[in-house]
Amino acid sequence: MPRPRGGGIIPCMISRTRNTFAGVALVLAAAAAEGRADVLELKEGSRIECEVLGETDQAYRVRTTTGIFDIEKDRVVTRTPSAPPWEKYQAELKATPDTAEGQYTLSRWCRRHGLRTEQRTHLQRAIELDPDHAAARAALGFVQKDGKWVHAVKKPKKTLSDADREAIRKAKKDEQVVRKAIAEWHVRIQAIFRGRLEGEGSRSDKFRDGRRQILAIDDPLAIPALTKILSQGGTACRHLLVEALAAFPQDEATMNLIVVTVLDPSPRVRREAALVLDERKDPRVVAELRGALASEEEFVLRNAASALGVLRAREAVEDLIPILSTVAVQNVEIALPVFLDSVYGCFGAGCRYRYAGDDIYYRPEGIGVVGPAYPVGTVIGYETRVVDVHRTEVQEALIAITGQNFGFDADAWREWWRRNGE
Repeated sequence: MPRPRGGGIIPCMISRTRNTFAGVALVLAAAAAEGRADVLELKEGSRIECEVLGETDQAYRVRTTTGIFDIEKDRVVTRTPSAPPWEKYQAELKATPDTAEGQYTLSRWCRRHGLRTEQRTHLQRAIELDPDHAAARAALGFVQKDGKWVHAVKKPKKTLSDADREAIRKAKKDEQVVRKAIAEWHVRIQAIFRGRLEGEGSRSDKFRDGRRQILAIDDPLAIPALTKILSQGGTACRHLLVEALAAFPQDEATMNLIVVTVLDPSPRVRREAALVLDERKDPRVVAELRGALASEEEFVLRNAASALGVLRAREAVEDLIPILSTVAVQNVEIALPVFLDSVYGCFGAGCRYRYAGDDIYYRPEGIGVVGPAYPVGTVIGYETRVVDVHRTEVQEALIAITGQNFGFDADAWREWWRRNGE
């Protein structure tokens, strides 16, 4: 059963040389005075390459290529000094041959490390060396037409009718209303978080009062603020986030719950999110989690398997059996952003709400919980697989779904499924 998945030649006017790239490296090196880089290894299995700007008793404040945020210290297993990206870039530059394929490979390295300007520089150099390098052309936005490479051109705008203009006017008005409402909810929920929830245990009177206020919220336009703010908190706050999202039937809530059940560092929070998803009986949820089994991030694969076990997803059995164990030793490119793109594409569609007596259109700008608790986009680009790893999460999922236990014997599982699967 296939696994569902929820991704004219321009003249070369300037002749660049390796000196040009060396100049870029010098610019990057000038930023080195800001500090050295560190690699933080987290409990959930990911690694973050960052600059530690400061720390408190509870958290590190870090800067990555995607921004500045806090990471709880109890999530950090080790902190190891590392060369900053600009030094690594210099090393990669020196080791890269000045060929089209070499420059394209270096552009991909730059992309993984957040060096977007340098990425484009090396893509352009690749097509100077080989004007028909298809991958580099595609990355720069070219398409082939009549045997020539041209920039993809947007379709010309059609003449707008009065109805079209009115629809545009209404959409802009909706956007203003939505942004104002979301901003107001952000202020209100931030006040509850700082005044009642942050740093408090779940049994304290302040936390209980904050929880009562959060669970009283029933406006779907509060979801962006709820997810962004509560996902920054400790385990108790993230548990409360799951409770709050459970009350919203909207796809935006489902989208965030899927990400929580796969990425949250707490097994308890992940399971609670999966139980809420199970109650929704939405077949798209199982499809997205099955897609996550293809992730090259080990913790994403394992957590997705656990969630499928909670959902008793029989349609996932044939996906789970082949990944009971892994024996390969290899470096692979991390695919977590692909998983998140798929989830957003499936659940991030816009819809209309009744708000303040008016019918307005709203579409989530992103997945609210993706932030400090889940540092997406900052995971290092390669990971080493370990020989003879048995994935207990996958085994437990198969046991939960089938009621059988054949350990890690994939052949036994396949034979049983052949005889008993639907």
